[in-house]
Amino acid sequence: MKKSWSLPILMVMIFLLSSTSGCLGLLQARETIESLRGEPETKSESIKITHFKAFSTLNPEDWESYENVSTFEIDETVSEILVFRKVTVQGSEFIGCLENFTRYVRAELWAPNAGPNDQPAWSIDVCEDLGAATANIAPTPTFETGTWRLEISARGAGIENSAAQDSFRIEITIKRTCIQYPLEDACI
Repeated sequence: MKKSWSLPILMVMIFLLSSTSGCLGLLQARETIESLRGEPETKSESIKITHFKAFSTLNPEDWESYENVSTFEIDETVSEILVFRKVTVQGSEFIGCLENFTRYVRAELWAPNAGPNDQPAWSIDVCEDLGAATANIAPTPTFETGTWRLEISARGAGIENSAAQDSFRIEITIKRTCIQYPLEDACI
């Protein structure tokens, strides 16, 4: 007779013990899974914003113009802002800079809260060749968060698909530091 009662009592005991673990059982399961997951890594990611224009008209009375305003977001994760620039103005060494006649490139990078009397974070205003160079915008001590603005105004000339073509390239590289967890693609 004892054998007939021992199996049901054992089953009831197993059921009661397994159902009463509740939150403590979930906590242990979560800790086990977290230990298998691995440690998060600090990563650096770069976002690049590129503006390139090659001018393709030769008529001095109707030179080609270029106007562009682009914006990008900066937050507390940004560790570095780099600005690359290169300007080619064909024949500028012979012509020089003549107001209202010259081909030019003007660009200004503005912080979010810049007022009318403030200076841009970076700028160029050239009417001659300007070799390739990269400027590092320094944080003071961090970058101002918000929407930054790059304003570009240019005028040029040239023959399409030839070496006799005015052009410029401005690239902004934004470097962010973020944390990436194993088994996840997103960098937070």
